[in-house]
Order: sequence, then structure tokens, then C-alpha cells
Amino acid sequence: MKWLSDKLGIFLIPLSFLILAGCANTFIDLVRAKANGEGMGRVYKVDRDRAWEVAKRIMQWEGIGEIEENESEGYMLVKSGADWYSKGTLVGVWIEPVEKGQSKVTVVTKAKRSTDTFRRMSEIDFHKSFGAFVQKLR
Repeated sequence: MKWLSDKLGIFLIPLSFLILAGCANTFIDLVRAKANGEGMGRVYKVDRDRAWEVAKRIMQWEGIGEIEENESEGYMLVKSGADWYSKGTLVGVWIEPVEKGQSKVTVVTKAKRSTDTFRRMSEIDFHKSFGAFVQKLR
């Protein structure tokens, strides 16, 4: 019987690590989520370049983390660090010109660990901050 429990333990320990690793969200998951229509998009009366700067400023203001910019593709990705209540948050922001002087800003946020329910910044929080910044520009 001991032999069986030892063998079972050898099997279950690596399996549990694989399951936990499978629960982690990545930047690829953000891109897929956006492609599948997830996230929250809003159109603002601000050109693409200004929208880009506002989005960067929000990320810096929130102190989330280092911004990975891919301006030629129209998106930026940010990963927040872990703290006492969360393993971190992944944020993706896509900025698309709509018409002259307007841009569509779409944000997707995911907890780093898919089992976490708390995110450092939600999509609603981002758009509240973005709208406030745009109002101050006028």
C-alpha cells in the first residue's frame, strides 16, 4: 500500500504544477481575447497620437509596470507586479483611428492567474481615467 501511495504522490505533484501553470494568463491571452471581441472599447474625440500618450500616462500614473509598446501595430501591453492581494494584472490597450480627430480605445485586463478574481485595474477604471484625462486636454 505504501508503494502505491508513493507512486501516486510522484504522479500528482507534477500534475498539480502543470495544472497551476495552465491557469496563468499571458500577453498572448490578451491578444486572443481582443481578437475574440473581449474587452471594453470606447471612441474618444482625440487623435491617435494623443490617445497613445494619454494611455501611456494612465499606465504610468497607476504605477502598474513597464509598458511594452508596439505603436506600429497600435497596442501596448503592461504587466503589474504581484502584491499582497493579487498575483498581478495584465493590461492590453489598443488604439485605432476612427475618423479625423477620433480614436477607438479598447482595453483588455486579465488577472495573471486565471483563478484570481481581483485585478489591479479594471477596464472600467481605465476608461474612467482616460475620459478624465481627455476632458482636461480640452
